[in-house]
Amino acid sequence: MRNGAIPGRPLRFAALQPFKISSPLPCDTCVGRTLNLCGPLDDARLQHLLSLGGIRHWKRHETLFRSGDPVGAFFKIRKGIVAVSHTLDDGRRQITALRAPGDCVGYLERDGRYAFEGQALTDVEACAFDRRKFDAFVAEHPDLAAALVEALSSALKQAGMLSLVLGQLRSTERVAHFLAEISALYTERHVSAAQPLTLHIGRHEIADYLGLTIETVSRSIGKLKGRSIIAVVESGEVVILDFERLREAGKVAG
Repeated sequence: MRNGAIPGRPLRFAALQPFKISSPLPCDTCVGRTLNLCGPLDDARLQHLLSLGGIRHWKRHETLFRSGDPVGAFFKIRKGIVAVSHTLDDGRRQITALRAPGDCVGYLERDGRYAFEGQALTDVEACAFDRRKFDAFVAEHPDLAAALVEALSSALKQAGMLSLVLGQLRSTERVAHFLAEISALYTERHVSAAQPLTLHIGRHEIADYLGLTIETVSRSIGKLKGRSIIAVVESGEVVILDFERLREAGKVAG
C-alpha cells in the first residue's frame, strides 16, 4: 500500500503548509516557470499563489491522488513523471496521460471527487495548491483563468490525439509514436538527455498507455530495432538512431 493508503479509503496527507517565501523564488529554477498557470504571473502574484500551498514529494510508484477521493489539492509538477489513469473494476488500467515538469495534474473532478488517479512513475516533486483557495484566486485574475483554460484545452487535444493513436495505429506504429513524442517531451522539459533516451517508464506502463500487452510492446520495440530505427542498450535506455524515420513509423504529424 502506498502513502499509508487503505483500499477503499481516501488518501490522507498532512495539511498543506504554505511555502516559505524567499528571494530568489523557488520558481526561478523551475522548468515550468513559464508554462501553464505560472506563465502570466509576475513575482508579486506568484508569491500569492505560492501562499496557497506547499511542495510535496513522492517516491516512485506512490499515489498523488486517487479516483473517487474528495478533491483537496491539485498539483503542478516540478520534477518527475506522473501517469494519469483510470482502472476498471477487474483491475485493467488505461493510462490516459503522461505528465512532465510544468504540467498540472489532479484538476479534473467529478462531483467534487478526483476523476482519475495520479501515480508517480519516478520520484516526483510538485507544488500542491489548495483547490478552493486556488479557484478563488483564479476568479480574481482573468489572465490566470485564461492560462488555466489553455492548459485544459491542451490536455483535451492530447487526449484526442491518444484516441487517434489507439483507434487507428497498428501496434508498432503506436510504440514508434510513443517513443518519438516522449523523446520530444523529455528534451523540451529537461527530463533526460536526448541520447540515450531514459524512458523512466516500464514496458508495463507503456502497454497500459498504448492499449497493448507487454509482449506486444516488446515485439514492437524489436521490430524497430530490426529496422535500425532504434537501439536498446543494456541499461534499458533507448538510442534513437534515426529520429525522422521514427516519426514516420509513428505517423507523427508535422
